[in-house]
Amino acid sequence: MTQDDLDRVLELERNIFPDPWPRSVFEEQFSDDSWGGVVALSDGLVIGYAYYVMVGVESHLTNIAVDPDYRRKLVAYHLLATILKAVKKEDCEYILLEVRLSNKSAISFYDENNFNVLCRYPGYYQNPTEDAYVMVHYFNDEGK
Repeated sequence: MTQDDLDRVLELERNIFPDPWPRSVFEEQFSDDSWGGVVALSDGLVIGYAYYVMVGVESHLTNIAVDPDYRRKLVAYHLLATILKAVKKEDCEYILLEVRLSNKSAISFYDENNFNVLCRYPGYYQNPTEDAYVMVHYFNDEGK
């Protein structure tokens, strides 16, 4: 991801999430080496993006989003695979994420990609208030 992608990423962020991140959060990530972002393109247009942050041996998938017109076409799968490969290369032992309990399709997607529910986080999301599952993907068998 580059700063040239940011306007389109923000457009997707606002259209997809009920409580989108502000531009300032995305801009800060460009100056912090612990953050990484990837985009998916179709004919030069950003159709999806994903962000992660690494702290020591832990990584956190902070955002993943795909334009509704491009869903169910493996875009999210490729974004996630790219991030998993990147953080594993940095000797990450596991990656965490939060997902709304009502987002059954995302929970199923993460389950299919070897994430497991670690715990439930009450009231994590706002607009509307909702619990989240914290899910984890381990890069070795010892964490399971």
